[in-house]
Parts: sequence; structure tokens; C-alpha cells
Amino acid sequence: MSRFRTSLIAAGLALAAAVAPAAPAFAHKAPKPTYVELIGIVRQLDGTSAEVHARYRCTGELGVWISVKQSEDRTADPKLTQEGTGYGKVAAAWSQTHAHALDCDGRVHVDKFVVDRAEYGYGEFKRGQAWTQFCIVNGTGVVASDMEFKKML
Repeated sequence: MSRFRTSLIAAGLALAAAVAPAAPAFAHKAPKPTYVELIGIVRQLDGTSAEVHARYRCTGELGVWISVKQSEDRTADPKLTQEGTGYGKVAAAWSQTHAHALDCDGRVHVDKFVVDRAEYGYGEFKRGQAWTQFCIVNGTGVVASDMEFKKML
């Protein structure tokens, strides 16, 4: 019986030694990647503000920048996809915001965000297509984004 107990203890120690190096890999789970996806339509609230619907996941201290631009004829004009077309007055209507807090707890969230003229904008929104940009940002730049033409109603 003593030999059996010694063998059992030796086997247990060998198993513990084999498993021990792998244990730290299970102790810390890496955060899931940050992402954002625009969903649904952009809804006009009035001529100067709109509501954007998005699904996102983030972890840590991150911010947001959301922009909605329309061309003069309210079509999906590719010129609006270029950097600076809001400030460059290429758009006929534009509103942007940094004013929303994100819930960056590592879980997926679906929320609606109002984009208005509190920061900057011009023109009047109308039914049609809107170049919609949703960027999750940190202190150095964009972490995740979704930018696409969305139907504005």
C-alpha cells in the first residue's frame, strides 16, 4: 500500500508540474476587439439633427465622433467620403458630435446617438442618402469605425 501511495503522489506531482505552466494562460482573458457597426436608417429629428443607430463593443476609456453629411441632391455622392468635405463645404448639410459616452465594458451594446449642431454644422437635412461616420477613438486616433451611406428618413 505504501508503494501505491508513493506512486499516486508522484503521479499527482507530475500532473501538477505539467499543468502549472499552462495555468497563467487561463488566468487572464484578453479583451475582445473593439468594433462598431451602423445599423438601420438615419432618422431626421429636425433639419439640423439626426439619430444614428449603432452596435458596438469596446473596453477602456474611449470616446466617439459621429458625423452625418448630405449632398445637395441628397444622393450618395462619393465626394462626401473624402476627408474634410464637411469643413470644406462640399456637403450641403452636416452635423457632428463628440458628445456621447460609450459603455466600454467589453460587452456588445446597441444604442441610438443624436448628432446635432452643438459642436458644428450647417445646412438642412432632408430625406435621401447621408454619409454617416461612427468612429470610436482614443487619445491618438481611431480605434474602430464604420462609414457608409445610410438612408435618411
